[in-house]
Amino acid sequence: MSGISRKIQEKLDCIIEVLKSTVNGECILALAGAHAKGVADENSDIDIFMFIQEAKSFEERKCIIEKIADAGTTPWISPSFEEYPWGGSMDFYFQGTPIETTVRTFAQMEKRIAQSKEGEFEIIPATWTSNGYYTFIYLCELSFIKPIWDPQGILESYQKELKIYPKKLKQSIINCFMDRANTWLDNFHYESAIKRMDLLFTGPIVMHTVMDMIQVIFALNEVYFTGDKKLEKALKDMKYCPNELIENIELLLSAPRNSELLQKQCDILTNIRDDLQVEIEKHNKEDE
Repeated sequence: MSGISRKIQEKLDCIIEVLKSTVNGECILALAGAHAKGVADENSDIDIFMFIQEAKSFEERKCIIEKIADAGTTPWISPSFEEYPWGGSMDFYFQGTPIETTVRTFAQMEKRIAQSKEGEFEIIPATWTSNGYYTFIYLCELSFIKPIWDPQGILESYQKELKIYPKKLKQSIINCFMDRANTWLDNFHYESAIKRMDLLFTGPIVMHTVMDMIQVIFALNEVYFTGDKKLEKALKDMKYCPNELIENIELLLSAPRNSELLQKQCDILTNIRDDLQVEIEKHNKEDE
C-alpha cells in the first residue's frame, strides 16, 4: 500500500488474515487513523476498520486475538459489535504496536450513511471524545480510510459517492452547532462566573463552545471532520477559518484565574461567533 512504511505493511499482512477469521461471512477491512491520513509518527498506533456481515462468538474472537497478541498483554474484545452506535472493538498489542480495530456491521454502516446524507445525526455523550460522539462521523471516516480488503469494491463505491459533501448534512451541522455555540455567549450566568473567576464553570463552557465552532468551520469548508487529534493543523489548512480562533487557541484553552483574561476569552468567542455568522450568510446566498 502506497505511503505505508515497510514495517507497518509487514504487520498489516500478518494481522489481516487473523481479523478476517473472527467473522462469519463477508467482511471489509480498511486502514484508518494517522497511517491512513498520512500523518503517522513513531508513536502512532495502527487503526483498522472492519465492516462485517456477522461476528463469531465472543469466546471464539477472544481466543483468536489472544493467540496473536503480544505475551503479557490483555486484549480488549467487545462482547457485541451492535450495542453502541460506534460499533465495537478488538484492541491488542502486536509486535509492540497497539492495534485498534473498530468493528461495525454492514447494517450499521448503511443506516448511518443514509441518515447523514439526509442531514440526520446524533451527538452522543462519550468519555473518550472531547465533545461527544457524532454519528455523521461514519461519512467522515469513509472519506479518508484506505481499503486493505474489499473484494467487492464496496468502500470504493461509497467513497466515490461521498466525494461531494452532502448539502443537507452541511446545513444541519451548521444549524445544530451554531445553536450550541451560542448557548452561553451573552448569558448572564457565564458573565457572573467570569467575575467570580469560577474556572470549573467557565472552562468547560469555553472548551465546548470552541469544539462546536470547529464543527461549523469544517462544514463551511465542506471538509469531513476527521477526529479530535491534530485539529489545530487541520484548521490552519482550511480555506476558511476565523483568524481569532487560530491566534488564540492557547488563551482559549488555558482557563487562567484572572477575570480580565476570562472576559477576553468570552470576547474572542463572541468575535469568532460573529465571523462565522457572516460566513454562513455568504454560503446561504451562494446556495440559493
